[in-house]
Amino acid sequence: MPGKGSELREGLSGELGEALMESVDFDGLAARLGRPRGERNVFEDVLGERASGVEISDGIERPSRTLHQLDLGSFGVDLANRFNGQCNGYVLRVLEPAGPGLTMQSGKARTAADGDVDWTPDVRMHVASVSKLVTAIAARRALADAGVPGGTAIHPFLPLYWRRGPDVDQLTFDMLLTHRSGFYNPTTDLAVYGELKGQIARGALLGVPLGNATYQNVNFGLFRILIPVLSGAIKVSLTAPSGVEDDHDRLWEALSIQGYHDYVQQQVFAPAQLAGAATASAPGNALAYQWGMPGAGWDSGDLSVTSATIGWHLTAGELVRLLHAFTNGAIVPSADAWAMVESGWGVDRSKPTRAGRYFLKGGRWQSANNQLEQAVVGLLPGGLPFALLMNSQLGPDTPLLIDIVANAIEAHVVVA
Repeated sequence: MPGKGSELREGLSGELGEALMESVDFDGLAARLGRPRGERNVFEDVLGERASGVEISDGIERPSRTLHQLDLGSFGVDLANRFNGQCNGYVLRVLEPAGPGLTMQSGKARTAADGDVDWTPDVRMHVASVSKLVTAIAARRALADAGVPGGTAIHPFLPLYWRRGPDVDQLTFDMLLTHRSGFYNPTTDLAVYGELKGQIARGALLGVPLGNATYQNVNFGLFRILIPVLSGAIKVSLTAPSGVEDDHDRLWEALSIQGYHDYVQQQVFAPAQLAGAATASAPGNALAYQWGMPGAGWDSGDLSVTSATIGWHLTAGELVRLLHAFTNGAIVPSADAWAMVESGWGVDRSKPTRAGRYFLKGGRWQSANNQLEQAVVGLLPGGLPFALLMNSQLGPDTPLLIDIVANAIEAHVVVA
């Protein structure tokens, strides 16, 4: 006899939908429908990243071949001099396919009181908004597989039961991926399900003109809805049998989170030969600390409810392998990968140098007690994959790591 969750499967389809049927406890989900929510707020002790000062570059273009190159040795020494003794710990990795690349590490991913783990390129940490670059890669794959151009309107791919506010019909995938949707919420930037749905209901033209760049987590948070729909795993007509909107919300929240997670694992991480990454923490992962009084470490926990904007726990080694696989055709054709970064999808900072352009994405996630985890990843001049993870503030002034990395790149371009 079918379980009571069998009706909830009717909105799923295709191979990815079948995988979703295997990974979700539908009977347990059905039992929760109709009950008061009462879930704990996982963000009650979090400052997050709202005031991280993100700067979005314009005019991005592919690196060109020149007679200059980045001096990796001096680049690394510059960063080591800036970091050593000024933070709890860090790891830096540059993948150089035709050479030794660069690996630097110092300090503790977990202090002696928290398990005593040294930083290495194989230690995972929550990479915060670097997760958006992972989402951009997944979106590039999903759009290509579905034959949907980036300039396509998103509204046909949203749940049918969602209300659409003013100008939502003008929003495109490209606008979301470059933070040019016009979305803005002055009170929260937490991309939980209710905020995604609420932003679509409020409409696009609230605070900033459509097409202007304003960094908002909701832009990428919507991709945990859009990617499972693009892939065919979830139908936009999906609703709960009860007909109650709160039940529709719970159903979509659970299935879209799992659908996004499954898609990234199968279509992004697997081709890059990455296994075990998750949107929840695990034993041995790096913890976040204060600087310069480390105290107890902070585990930012399970962030799956904001998947697609923050949440992925990855190593520096995994991040550079992912970028290498992406730009070398393992996930999408190489030309499509470069077209994505040229368009600014998932990228915060890009600037030309005599050795070619660089592309960087930053992430910061902070507790209410100022325990900080931060990361910068990207492509250095010449297309070299780069990743930097740090699990505290940097010195007393806590500058943005992306500024430090960008300055070091520009200072160490030399004649080849």
